[in-house]
Amino acid sequence: MNLLTQQGWRWFSQALTQHNTFSAYFQPLIQFLVPQWSTDAYRAEVVAIRDEIADELAATYTLVLAPQIGLLDRQWPSFQAGQFIELMVEKDGRRTQRCFSISSAPRYYDETGLLELTIRIQQEGRITPWIRQQLKVGSLVNISAAQGQFVLPNRLTHTTNHKGSISPQAEKLLFIAGGSGITPFRSMLQQIKSSPSSLDIQLLYYSRDDQHVLFQQELQQLEAEVEGLKITFVNSEQEGFICQQHLQNFCPDFQHRSAYICGPSPMIQQARQLLTELDVVKENIHFEFFGSAPIDIAHSGQGAIQFQSSDKTVISTKAEAATLLEYAENAGINPVSGCRIGVCHQCICKKKSGIVFNTRTQEYSDSGSEEIQLCISVAQGDVVLDL
Repeated sequence: MNLLTQQGWRWFSQALTQHNTFSAYFQPLIQFLVPQWSTDAYRAEVVAIRDEIADELAATYTLVLAPQIGLLDRQWPSFQAGQFIELMVEKDGRRTQRCFSISSAPRYYDETGLLELTIRIQQEGRITPWIRQQLKVGSLVNISAAQGQFVLPNRLTHTTNHKGSISPQAEKLLFIAGGSGITPFRSMLQQIKSSPSSLDIQLLYYSRDDQHVLFQQELQQLEAEVEGLKITFVNSEQEGFICQQHLQNFCPDFQHRSAYICGPSPMIQQARQLLTELDVVKENIHFEFFGSAPIDIAHSGQGAIQFQSSDKTVISTKAEAATLLEYAENAGINPVSGCRIGVCHQCICKKKSGIVFNTRTQEYSDSGSEEIQLCISVAQGDVVLDL
């Protein structure tokens, strides 16, 4: 179907039903026959729930999901190792979504039709404890297509040897994981094992202590089986958090590697700053947040935030540093949002004027009109939003 035909059907559907598609109009009826069916998501069945860490302060579990295949179900597309999906559940009559990295490999999905999400329970959270309590084997949930750019490089470096032929040279990578931030790396390493490549990987895995190491036995087995992989388990309680001494001791050639970082926000911030100060080029530092990036008070400013379409204005202050999404919600405006950490892009909004600071990229916007993400944007003085 060409673009013109698609636009014609969309216009025809909107004219008759006030929906972009006829399937969206009939969704409530279809759900009577096919529970959890949705026009904007894929159905998946929970086929297993596996507890990984039982400790109350760091309880972690794995959901094993089988995307559904049926007459009315669309085929769930595959993914790249390191990507995440949005998991959508209905709680108190309202659909709620959270983003989780896929902790299994694409090859595993291709062979079994299954994928795994490994989730740490947030003690003050509304959703992660609820999911563990309420979902059972056989429960149906909705998932999105895979998203994210925190993925393995799809290239290998080649050099010319003295005979003039091409020989592979191992590409050097540094993985830095903290806590449940090991999940995308597990996916990557499983995929590397099933598709051998010329990679030299140093993984530094920081955990609270020796009792809170996710997938330790599996990772040790991968280290034994995957050529070019070296894993260092770091007990933060005894050895502290990432620092220059750790890099020099565990990965002395870190400056010549592409770094991938995933874990709690403070750890990511610390690792990024450290690598930058040690002259690792910005383009070689990749990261994935598990939780929202902290707001530095130095990057907040006082000013008027005007929500133009809602005809509301609030005053931002340094003493109450908050994201534009939080200011909007406090003002009684309920913009669409999802992950709240800058990865799902559902809270994109048109900024008409003003400067904002992006807590994820640590960069300032221009002063003119552009699209921004409300959940990771902090006003720098007066800002006007089309919201």
